[in-house]
Amino acid sequence: MKFGRLTGLSLLLFVISVTAQSTVLAQVPAAAPPAGAADAAIKERLSGFLKAYNSRNAANLAEFFTDDATLIDVAGAVIRGKAEIGAQFATGFAQSSNYTLESDIESIRYITPDVVQIEGTSKLNAPNEAAIVNRFLTLVARKDNVWKMAEIRDLPSAPEEILPADRLQEFEWMIGDWVDQNGNQKIHSSVKWGENKAFLTRTTTVNAGEENSYSSLMVLGYDAQSGQIRSWLFDSEGGRGEATWTRASDVEWILRAVGSLSNGLPNSATQVLTLIGKDTIKTSSIDRIIGGEVAADIDEILMVRKAPVAGAAGAKPAVPTTPPAPTIKVLPK
Repeated sequence: MKFGRLTGLSLLLFVISVTAQSTVLAQVPAAAPPAGAADAAIKERLSGFLKAYNSRNAANLAEFFTDDATLIDVAGAVIRGKAEIGAQFATGFAQSSNYTLESDIESIRYITPDVVQIEGTSKLNAPNEAAIVNRFLTLVARKDNVWKMAEIRDLPSAPEEILPADRLQEFEWMIGDWVDQNGNQKIHSSVKWGENKAFLTRTTTVNAGEENSYSSLMVLGYDAQSGQIRSWLFDSEGGRGEATWTRASDVEWILRAVGSLSNGLPNSATQVLTLIGKDTIKTSSIDRIIGGEVAADIDEILMVRKAPVAGAAGAKPAVPTTPPAPTIKVLPK
């Protein structure tokens, strides 16, 4: 948000405006609430602010703030002091604009009888223009029996809600069975959807002779906290690992993997996954550290899609796309 632009100013400063038709204020007192007369005085004060704003009167607007008032926009930019706030209003009003202000107050909370916190949504409207909506949080303080704005904080818009199934839809092609056989070692992986397609599971078995077998379970999903696609893996030997996925090109992905062996020693690697055609994945593993020691790179492991058994219940031809490929567990050599 740019303070010098009228539209930006109005978004930032409208947060404390309210009209007589505003949403009923939900009061959640944190201290003894003021008398009903105080509520009316706050509404009247804020309505006056709205009227002054829409009449583009910078001098009058400045008087609605305390001397040390603070404005903070969503990027963290700060304007301090009534004088500076009035100057910013004057700069904004010098620009041509036909926007008017409305508000939707969601809650008002009495922090003390003389300090009120207001939260809600502001809206800028103009003919033939899309409405500009912003969220806000403001503090209003009473001094000498007059309510004034002490702080206005512009909040980021609520993130768009995307269902886990929608985030993972690009991994539909992974569903099915994958195999690799290299000498005496045979790897088989089966990938399935979890409930509501909120995650995928991959079970892997590795057979290298009757006395040497290994299995693992991987869960792949979207980590909302980090905003990344991640995988978590546990193996039959007591080891565990996790990886973050970054797409490098249409057919190549980089996985930064870390974990630990069953004895607690750390391991890590960078995996490069390349999609070859529609039914083949090539995996290379570099920068490998196992138990604190540098290990040799693994140049190439190929996994190919196993065709469904003819006539099997629910068997469907694979229809892959080109999203990130699955994490392939690479056994230390």
